[in-house]
Amino acid sequence: MKLTFRILAIAVAVAAMLGILACGDDDNPAMPTTGSIAGTVTFQGTWPTTGQVQVSLFSSWPPSGPPDAFTDPIAAATSYDYRFDGLDPASYAAVVVGWLDPNLPPGSEEVLGMYWEHVDSVAVARDTPKAVVVTAGQTKGSVNMLADLDVAP
Repeated sequence: MKLTFRILAIAVAVAAMLGILACGDDDNPAMPTTGSIAGTVTFQGTWPTTGQVQVSLFSSWPPSGPPDAFTDPIAAATSYDYRFDGLDPASYAAVVVGWLDPNLPPGSEEVLGMYWEHVDSVAVARDTPKAVVVTAGQTKGSVNMLADLDVAP
Protein backbone atom coordinates (compact mmCIF):
# COMPACT_ATOMS: atom_id res chain seq x y z
CA MET A 1 0.00 0.00 0.00
CA LYS A 2 2.82 2.40 0.87
CA LEU A 3 4.52 1.65 -2.45
CA THR A 4 1.31 2.30 -4.40
CA PHE A 5 0.80 5.57 -2.53
CA ARG A 6 4.38 6.70 -3.32
CA ILE A 7 4.04 5.81 -7.01
CA LEU A 8 0.74 7.66 -7.16
CA ALA A 9 2.24 10.71 -5.38
CA ILE A 10 5.20 10.78 -7.77
CA ALA A 11 2.87 10.51 -10.79
CA VAL A 12 0.74 13.40 -9.51
CA ALA A 13 3.84 15.52 -8.86
CA VAL A 14 5.24 14.83 -12.35
CA ALA A 15 1.88 15.65 -13.96
CA ALA A 16 1.67 18.91 -11.99
CA MET A 17 5.22 19.90 -13.03
CA LEU A 18 4.45 19.17 -16.69
CA GLY A 19 1.29 21.23 -16.46
CA ILE A 20 3.16 24.18 -14.96
CA LEU A 21 5.88 24.01 -17.63
CA ALA A 22 3.31 23.84 -20.43
CA CYS A 23 1.47 26.91 -19.13
CA GLY A 24 4.65 28.97 -18.77
CA ASP A 25 4.72 29.90 -22.50
CA ASP A 26 1.62 32.07 -22.08
CA ASP A 27 3.55 34.47 -19.85
CA ASN A 28 5.64 35.75 -22.79
CA PRO A 29 3.93 38.43 -24.88
CA ALA A 30 3.73 37.80 -28.61
CA MET A 31 6.56 39.30 -30.63
CA PRO A 32 5.42 42.23 -32.79
CA THR A 33 5.10 41.45 -36.48
CA THR A 34 4.80 44.99 -37.85
CA GLY A 35 6.70 48.25 -37.66
CA SER A 36 6.15 51.98 -38.19
CA ILE A 37 7.48 55.02 -40.02
CA ALA A 38 7.17 58.54 -38.56
CA GLY A 39 8.37 61.98 -39.47
CA THR A 40 7.57 65.63 -40.04
CA VAL A 41 6.78 67.43 -43.28
CA THR A 42 7.75 71.11 -43.42
CA PHE A 43 5.83 73.09 -46.02
CA GLN A 44 7.00 76.10 -47.98
CA GLY A 45 5.01 78.12 -50.48
CA THR A 46 1.30 78.77 -50.88
CA TRP A 47 -1.31 76.10 -50.22
CA PRO A 48 -3.26 75.09 -53.34
CA THR A 49 -6.87 76.28 -53.47
CA THR A 50 -8.08 72.97 -54.92
CA GLY A 51 -7.15 69.32 -54.51
CA GLN A 52 -5.65 67.57 -51.52
CA VAL A 53 -2.16 67.31 -50.04
CA GLN A 54 -1.18 64.03 -48.38
CA VAL A 55 1.79 61.82 -47.50
CA SER A 56 2.04 58.45 -49.28
CA LEU A 57 4.26 55.39 -48.89
CA PHE A 58 5.26 53.27 -51.89
CA SER A 59 7.05 49.92 -52.11
CA SER A 60 8.35 50.74 -55.60
CA TRP A 61 9.50 53.92 -57.35
CA PRO A 62 8.22 55.11 -59.66
CA PRO A 63 4.95 53.76 -58.31
CA SER A 64 3.40 50.84 -60.16
CA GLY A 65 0.12 50.88 -58.26
CA PRO A 66 -1.64 52.43 -55.30
CA PRO A 67 0.37 53.45 -52.23
CA ASP A 68 1.02 50.96 -49.46
CA ALA A 69 -0.15 53.59 -46.96
CA PHE A 70 -1.30 57.21 -47.02
CA THR A 71 -2.46 59.91 -44.66
CA ASP A 72 -5.79 61.66 -44.60
CA PRO A 73 -5.76 64.97 -46.49
CA ILE A 74 -3.62 67.51 -44.67
CA ALA A 75 -5.10 70.86 -43.64
CA ALA A 76 -3.10 74.00 -44.42
CA ALA A 77 -0.19 74.29 -41.98
CA THR A 78 3.52 75.07 -41.86
CA SER A 79 4.34 71.52 -40.75
CA TYR A 80 2.64 68.16 -40.32
CA ASP A 81 3.64 65.17 -38.17
CA TYR A 82 2.74 61.86 -39.79
CA ARG A 83 2.97 58.21 -38.79
CA PHE A 84 2.31 54.96 -40.62
CA ASP A 85 1.68 52.03 -38.25
CA GLY A 86 1.06 48.35 -38.95
CA LEU A 87 3.59 48.11 -41.80
CA ASP A 88 5.01 44.78 -42.85
CA PRO A 89 8.78 44.56 -42.34
CA ALA A 90 10.30 45.52 -45.70
CA SER A 91 12.27 48.15 -47.56
CA TYR A 92 9.88 50.82 -48.83
CA ALA A 93 11.15 52.68 -51.89
CA ALA A 94 9.56 56.09 -51.32
CA VAL A 95 7.77 58.34 -48.87
CA VAL A 96 6.36 61.32 -50.76
CA VAL A 97 4.23 64.39 -50.22
CA GLY A 98 1.79 64.70 -53.09
CA TRP A 99 -0.92 66.99 -54.36
CA LEU A 100 -4.00 65.28 -55.78
CA ASP A 101 -5.41 67.39 -58.61
CA PRO A 102 -9.22 66.99 -58.67
CA ASN A 103 -9.16 67.41 -62.48
CA LEU A 104 -6.86 64.43 -63.07
CA PRO A 105 -7.71 60.73 -62.84
CA PRO A 106 -7.10 58.92 -59.52
CA GLY A 107 -3.47 57.97 -59.06
CA SER A 108 -2.21 61.12 -60.79
CA GLU A 109 -0.49 63.30 -58.28
CA GLU A 110 2.11 66.02 -58.34
CA VAL A 111 5.12 65.30 -56.11
CA LEU A 112 5.68 68.25 -53.76
CA GLY A 113 8.54 66.60 -51.87
CA MET A 114 9.97 63.27 -50.79
CA TYR A 115 12.29 61.66 -48.27
CA TRP A 116 15.74 61.70 -49.84
CA GLU A 117 19.44 62.16 -49.12
CA HIS A 118 19.25 65.98 -48.78
CA VAL A 119 16.50 66.50 -46.22
CA ASP A 120 17.13 70.24 -46.07
CA SER A 121 16.03 70.73 -49.69
CA VAL A 122 12.99 69.82 -51.76
CA ALA A 123 13.02 66.62 -53.81
CA VAL A 124 10.57 66.31 -56.67
CA ALA A 125 9.56 63.52 -59.07
CA ARG A 126 12.81 63.64 -61.08
CA ASP A 127 14.90 63.01 -57.93
CA THR A 128 15.62 59.63 -56.38
CA PRO A 129 13.92 58.90 -53.07
CA LYS A 130 15.74 57.29 -50.16
CA ALA A 131 14.39 53.87 -49.19
CA VAL A 132 13.09 53.36 -45.65
CA VAL A 133 13.58 49.99 -43.97
CA VAL A 134 10.83 48.90 -41.58
CA THR A 135 11.71 46.41 -38.83
CA ALA A 136 9.12 44.52 -36.79
CA GLY A 137 8.52 46.09 -33.39
CA GLN A 138 10.35 49.31 -34.21
CA THR A 139 9.53 52.81 -35.46
CA LYS A 140 11.80 54.31 -38.11
CA GLY A 141 11.63 57.93 -36.97
CA SER A 142 12.91 61.20 -38.38
CA VAL A 143 11.71 60.42 -41.89
CA ASN A 144 11.40 64.17 -42.43
CA MET A 145 10.64 65.98 -45.67
CA LEU A 146 10.47 69.46 -47.11
CA ALA A 147 7.54 70.05 -49.47
CA ASP A 148 7.17 72.90 -51.98
CA LEU A 149 3.50 73.76 -52.27
CA ASP A 150 4.19 76.09 -55.22
CA VAL A 151 4.78 72.99 -57.41
CA ALA A 152 0.99 72.50 -57.37
CA PRO A 153 -0.62 74.77 -59.98
